[in-house]
Amino acid sequence: MSANTPEQAETSTPEPFVPQVEVPEPQRVPGLRLVRLDRTTPEVALLREVLPRQRVAPDQRRFVDEAVHTLPRADEDPERFPYAIVLNSGTLTERSAVLDACVGFGIIDRVGQLRDLVDDPADAVQLRAFYIALEHQGRGIGRAACAAPLLDLFVAAVAPRATQIVLCLNDGNELGERTYSAAGFTPTGRRYDAGEHGMQSVLSRPVQTGYHPVPQLPEPR
Repeated sequence: MSANTPEQAETSTPEPFVPQVEVPEPQRVPGLRLVRLDRTTPEVALLREVLPRQRVAPDQRRFVDEAVHTLPRADEDPERFPYAIVLNSGTLTERSAVLDACVGFGIIDRVGQLRDLVDDPADAVQLRAFYIALEHQGRGIGRAACAAPLLDLFVAAVAPRATQIVLCLNDGNELGERTYSAAGFTPTGRRYDAGEHGMQSVLSRPVQTGYHPVPQLPEPR
């Protein structure tokens, strides 16, 4: 309440400043879903057959390893949950359909380097090995696949305690920076030394599992 007199104005306590954080609108991509690969189903078997054949753009290979390298390592670690990014609303039963619909890959890690990235590792997960295959880039799929609600619902299923998602971004990875920023990730100010991969910035965003519009692709221009 504003003061009515000079005396009231002198004794009143100003309200604390609360910064306004702009939360990006969820991307809309119809049919986009994340399929867990730690399951034994015919669809998962087909996705596992196709994923090792996917490639990222040549200039992105210094920033991300493809599934052919990272999926076997994830299979050996019970704290890593690999998934396929699929642009199809129905269960896939034909290899030809999987070739068209499987657009990317990622891993949610419940341990990873979290002790070096956040104050409370038990309340976070790390997004790793995330990419969209070369032929499917430029359509907004990457932003949608690492934004709420898709990624958050996946995280809630594999790590119910998690309240934040973190990732490490290589210096010079401008495409990744644009994608993650559009999905709501912001720099935490921390840096991580990834050895031969160089220095990385730590980005994070909160897990959001509330209501969001159904994702859809942007209208063609």
